[in-house]
Amino acid sequence: MRKLMMAVTAVAGMSLVVTGCSKRDNVESQRQDVAEAQVEAQQETAEIRQDAREDIASTQMEAQEDIAGTQREAAEEVASAQQDVQDERQDLAEADRRTDLNDDMALGGSGAAGATAAASSVSGRVLSTGNDELTVVDTSNNKQLELKTNDQTRILHNNQPLKLDDIEEGAQVRASYVQDGKDMVVRELTVTQPVQKKK
Repeated sequence: MRKLMMAVTAVAGMSLVVTGCSKRDNVESQRQDVAEAQVEAQQETAEIRQDAREDIASTQMEAQEDIAGTQREAAEEVASAQQDVQDERQDLAEADRRTDLNDDMALGGSGAAGATAAASSVSGRVLSTGNDELTVVDTSNNKQLELKTNDQTRILHNNQPLKLDDIEEGAQVRASYVQDGKDMVVRELTVTQPVQKKK
């Protein structure tokens, strides 16, 4: 009986030892689980940070590309506008050149000198008319000008057309003319104060 009790006591002691070992094993296992969880959490945190850095870098790159694209478009629009202005200037210059050439041809002029001749004007009193010519005394300096007319010369009074023969000596006129060689050819002659023809 005593031996039996000793055996039972020994078994119980061994059971406590085993239980104690088992508890130690559980604590160790939990420590390993915690360590593994920490490692995983660190890895996930590192991956999240890496993804965030990549997203930021990608967003910055897209923003830079958008800015560059906008700048390119703006530069192209500016260049296009400048080209339009240049084209308009060329068209205007061409139109002016054609107008000058047409005026030169209408006045019987020839060559580039006629095309680039600037118009002058005079206000004065008619001394005489005849043979497509008239003599005018410039009221600003009392100088006499011998003016020529041609088929393209416009002669007006109160916006109504006149003939050169309708203008009497003493009439006040305003004339616009161009130099054509040695001649001063009238483009437009306006009678500002006529003299009634004697009947």
